[in-house]
Amino acid sequence: MQNIEDIAVSNYQANMEYFRLNHNALHNKLVALDTLLGDGRYSQKYDLEYKENYFDVIELKTGAFLYNQNSEIFSNELTSQINFKKSDQIFNSFYNITFTKKALQKLEKEDALSTYATTAPIMHYHDSNVNSSMHVKEIHKFIFLGLGLALHLPKIIKKTGANLVLIVEDDIELFRLSLFTCNYKEALEGRLGFFAIAQDSIEFTNTFQTFYSNTFIRNYSLKFSLFSSLHEEKIKKIQTLLVSRTETSYPVEYLLYKNLTVLSKLQKEFKFLELTKKYKETFFEDKPMLIIGAGPSLHANIEWLKENGDKFIIIAVFAALKTLYKSNIMPDIVVQIDEKVTETVNLINSFDNFDFLTNSIFIFSASVPDILFETFPKDRIYLIEDRTKYKLANTRLESASVGETAYAISLIFNASQLYLLGLDFALSEDGTTHAKDHHGATSLDTSNVDEVQKSVSISETILHVKGNFVDSVTTTPLLSSSIPVLNRYTKNLKSESQVVYNLGNGAYLEQTIPLNISDMQLEFKIDKKEITCALTNLFNRYSLKELSTQEMQELNKKWMQIKEFHRLIDDFQQNTSSNKDILLQNYSSMMQNILNSFESELKEILTVYFLAIAPYVIDLFNTKELSNLKKHTKKMKSIIVVQIKRLMQLYEKELQSIVEN
Repeated sequence: MQNIEDIAVSNYQANMEYFRLNHNALHNKLVALDTLLGDGRYSQKYDLEYKENYFDVIELKTGAFLYNQNSEIFSNELTSQINFKKSDQIFNSFYNITFTKKALQKLEKEDALSTYATTAPIMHYHDSNVNSSMHVKEIHKFIFLGLGLALHLPKIIKKTGANLVLIVEDDIELFRLSLFTCNYKEALEGRLGFFAIAQDSIEFTNTFQTFYSNTFIRNYSLKFSLFSSLHEEKIKKIQTLLVSRTETSYPVEYLLYKNLTVLSKLQKEFKFLELTKKYKETFFEDKPMLIIGAGPSLHANIEWLKENGDKFIIIAVFAALKTLYKSNIMPDIVVQIDEKVTETVNLINSFDNFDFLTNSIFIFSASVPDILFETFPKDRIYLIEDRTKYKLANTRLESASVGETAYAISLIFNASQLYLLGLDFALSEDGTTHAKDHHGATSLDTSNVDEVQKSVSISETILHVKGNFVDSVTTTPLLSSSIPVLNRYTKNLKSESQVVYNLGNGAYLEQTIPLNISDMQLEFKIDKKEITCALTNLFNRYSLKELSTQEMQELNKKWMQIKEFHRLIDDFQQNTSSNKDILLQNYSSMMQNILNSFESELKEILTVYFLAIAPYVIDLFNTKELSNLKKHTKKMKSIIVVQIKRLMQLYEKELQSIVEN
């Protein structure tokens, strides 16, 4: 019989081979750690110790034990805590929004552009039949937050029967010790494992999103095991990622509205900027560009800006205009992508006049509210697309806020010196979200930033991110969602010759140089008398009004795709089976066929819709206490078909007006 040491070493070797074959990046991390430990370049923090009939981990510096009790008993207790209740140790991937019968009837009479119009019927039906005191029949996905020696991992996997497992551990040395005590290959046999081991924030985000997207219809409830309170920070991180997802933060009715508005503008001879990957433009070579967002650092540095604004070409987001107006600062370029009608109308009406924009150029998303086109002259307006790509020469701009869009445009037009002010993506020291004149500025309480909460708000939950001038600043999920987007633009669009300075006391941004305004040394003023004419000539060279032959061909291709989607939906509708398993199988097949179609705006609209409703549909039928399944099967199928057709109807009508003219 093998002794315990031989078994542990054999376990380790089997695990390393398993990771080499299945998780190569993690295997390389572990090999690197072994190398560093072997030649003494990494000081060992822990050691594995066998005590009577169980393993524990000793911290060499303090002599403290990780478990400090029988680790097998502790692991059994962790396993016993896992149950099939809908309310215990679970991440809900959908909002608990309730609708009265009257509100639901009103939404059903409105078109698909109304908020919750196509999701409310499904949410309401789910909530009318299911509540949090019930139980799930099956657990398909499971998350381990912290591992220790992972003795509980195979036990919990066996108990839950989970098919997809996310394993999270921030300490790679501790994870390495678990290779001696847990056979990961055996525990994950026939299952899909995702490992987030010693990952930074960006790596963890990518791993979680991959885990979430895989078999996304099973995201109705994500059960988890928390090894210790040291890993509670990851609860908040995951909650933040869930509320920041597109289908949550930018719902399907917004995306539909954007597409309908862009299609409409394509028919009205507006100038669309042709944003290709990168221009070798020299216009901005000797002209520093200041990109102004509406973050708190704009207001904090407004006096400096009043004195130094004429040393830059100023490209400002629309939300910063109120602050600039009060200080008589005239931007050369104004950028806006927000589609919110009420907020835009109120902001426009809050100005006495727009004389300070007499010489400004405007770059708008084609989906901004009509009042902007009524307020500013058409010959100085240039349109871009964000999240759509009907103009084939366009780089797809997909931003969480207008600040990243202004930044991307500056990079595309090859500005050599870029200065960022007000692109904070963070709160000020007193908890303020934006510059004080911003229409949406609020002040948040940052005292509970380190507390774990049962639920997370995209605009009010407080978290830490790396700071530009300091180690850490506070932010919200909404504000911080802009950081990876801007970093992605930097990675994809910034050339080595372009230099980006971050002047704000906000979040750190990759490949930017923190620069305090007191250290600025720009001396030369820019003669702005000719700037408007020069910018107009520049943008006119890179813009077109008409759709090209190829673009029309693509629109016709998308028109044919609509007909194929109708066929798939009709096939789903015409299946008369009242068996819930057949329904779910057909539902999944319909979704998959649509998702496997070529990339298009309608495909994205339906993808966002499926992501939004799938948790409600699957959770309904995965409820142990649910009875009369035949009735629910017929009703849910009927609701799904009606709502998908409502979504497609408006889009189909707008596209038809182009392709049949």
